[in-house]
Amino acid sequence: MRLGVVERGNYKTVEYEDLSGYQMEVNGFCYDFSRILTETRLRFKELWGMDCPPDLLKKRLHFSEERFFNRMLKNEQYGVYHRNTGANICLGLLPEEQTCNLVIHELAHEMHYRHGGYNRADVVVQELVAIMAEEEYETRQFDFDPHFTSQQLLHQLIEQPAFATLPFGERWQIVADIGTLTQVSFLINRYLDDTDGHHLRNWLSTRCATPEQARAITNALASASECYAIFNRRLLIKRLLNIRVLDILHAQDVDAICRALYQLRALDQQNPHESLSNLISSAFGNL
Repeated sequence: MRLGVVERGNYKTVEYEDLSGYQMEVNGFCYDFSRILTETRLRFKELWGMDCPPDLLKKRLHFSEERFFNRMLKNEQYGVYHRNTGANICLGLLPEEQTCNLVIHELAHEMHYRHGGYNRADVVVQELVAIMAEEEYETRQFDFDPHFTSQQLLHQLIEQPAFATLPFGERWQIVADIGTLTQVSFLINRYLDDTDGHHLRNWLSTRCATPEQARAITNALASASECYAIFNRRLLIKRLLNIRVLDILHAQDVDAICRALYQLRALDQQNPHESLSNLISSAFGNL
């Protein structure tokens, strides 16, 4: 357990076997590490259902004064996680209780890494997993990416009863296994359809000749709606369900639907101020 400090203008890292019993003041905030570590162990057990591994606290959790932290990162952050060294928490920006939330955020990255999903996840998913753990205790607002996008997508998931009512451990397993932003979007669309009465699922099972065709459409839908709010997701799904088809979709029909969805994604990126309804009408044309 390392502590980055600044003493008389000198930046140094002090190694500790255990910071329990140590107290310090940074920027007017007082930190009692006995309380911080006790709270961390309690929260860890609440979230992951097991005692916090001793090696995690001793070797993978570190703290730094703000001046040391900002010199190390060259920008202002509350915490940072590295696969090689573990979690490092900035002291001097938030009081002790909120700092405990930062610890959980960064330790969630560590648990994601130990789970095996961190390395294959993109940064949006990595932050979504950590923010979900932190928000079991308090919601922190983010105005920068990837955290902003991650939090928005997480809140869309939480809006869906089938996901929100699951115990944390089950929700954790679901999001920790996700690899990409598109897969998060796919999951939101699926839960949203569950909430809305399975209309999309029923349409796909009725119109698609094979599961592969249904998967192609839902993947394209997820890609097109990656950063959409719930209202816009519903708008797009409604347009998809209104495609005029009397019977089973042919392969060329599935290709045309997927092309329209990918075209919508491109149009949306090129015309950020155009209404989504107009973009959908343009992309779907005569479908």
